[in-house]
Amino acid sequence: MLVVEDLPTASAYRLSTTVVMSIAATCAALIAIFGDKTSFSWTTVAFAFAGLVPWAVESGGVRIPPVAFYAISMASAAGIVLVDRNPGGMFPAMIAVVWLTRCARTTLMIALPAITAAGLAVGIALLEGTTHETGAIYFTGGAGVAFLAGLMIRRQEQLVEELRAARVRETEHAAADERTRIAREVHDVVAHSLTVTMLHVTGARRALHHDPDRAAEALERAETVGRESLDSIRQVVGLLRCTEDATGGGDTSHDGHAHAAPLPQLSDIPALVDQYRDAGMRVSAELDLDDVAADGTTSLTAFRVVQEALSNVLQHSPGSPVELRVATDGEGTVLRITAENPTTETPDRPSRRSGLGLRGMRERVRAAGGSVDAGLTEHQTWRIDAALPLRRGRFS
Repeated sequence: MLVVEDLPTASAYRLSTTVVMSIAATCAALIAIFGDKTSFSWTTVAFAFAGLVPWAVESGGVRIPPVAFYAISMASAAGIVLVDRNPGGMFPAMIAVVWLTRCARTTLMIALPAITAAGLAVGIALLEGTTHETGAIYFTGGAGVAFLAGLMIRRQEQLVEELRAARVRETEHAAADERTRIAREVHDVVAHSLTVTMLHVTGARRALHHDPDRAAEALERAETVGRESLDSIRQVVGLLRCTEDATGGGDTSHDGHAHAAPLPQLSDIPALVDQYRDAGMRVSAELDLDDVAADGTTSLTAFRVVQEALSNVLQHSPGSPVELRVATDGEGTVLRITAENPTTETPDRPSRRSGLGLRGMRERVRAAGGSVDAGLTEHQTWRIDAALPLRRGRFS
């Protein structure tokens, strides 16, 4: 995984490059001044120090436009090479080529410094009448090498910026995925608990006058579901505090004790079905879950798929019977979940089931490596068919 925290910030990277290049320019000026002990010249000294002015300004944090930097540095180098006839002035010129190739923003300013440096090498060769003693051939090649070095530094800085931008996008995507995951979990918990609770409350209201005992029983069940949903919501919210838990903070329940309720799993599906049956829903369930091997992700996903399927029936086809089947295939490698119920929806009437519930179900199943189909059948029923892979060796 890309770790951009180890990359320097853009400003720090520019500063370090500026300091290194300034030191190199200072060394190049000293070579021009003292490179030939028999021809020390104050003219070279003056031009060499003049050429260090833009480097000093850049090191101080003031940005000089490439055109101004080019004019000062190349004019100083030209003074050393052409006026004082000192080939050592090519060294400051080549350092300037590297810097300007790195910083320039137009094609002209990228290519012009290298051309100018090569022109200085040719110029002193013409003035001295020889290419060997002035090293014109070598300095011309050096100008080309300096140009390539500037391009390499330029490309490196571009890559650093691209990596940093990629890291920002990765962080944003991770945050969006986490928000989606939490929203999906909260939806599953709240939608299920409210649906079942409202069924019990409705039953209690209808039985209040003619059967008070039955009404009290329904309210008691509604209270039980509500308390269980509160615990589940606390658990989901606790997912947001995993960092604190890892450092010893942990989430606590209302009584001050650590709250560590396990996530729902395959073995909880029968109890889930019973909740809906107790609430008055007609569920014909075939649950073949004995000795089923499933990891935690598959187990939780299967539970949520069943939960969403039953909640959808209550929301979109209240009163309809449901045929539910949860079982493995013949080889025990795939867990199959099917839920089917009659519906009044038709192909001519747009489905109202395209909200967060079905979308979240599909995302869960895909994340677990499975597949799911949901929609109307030719028999005027709504059918959900999910297939989840079973990973051997990891049990719920």
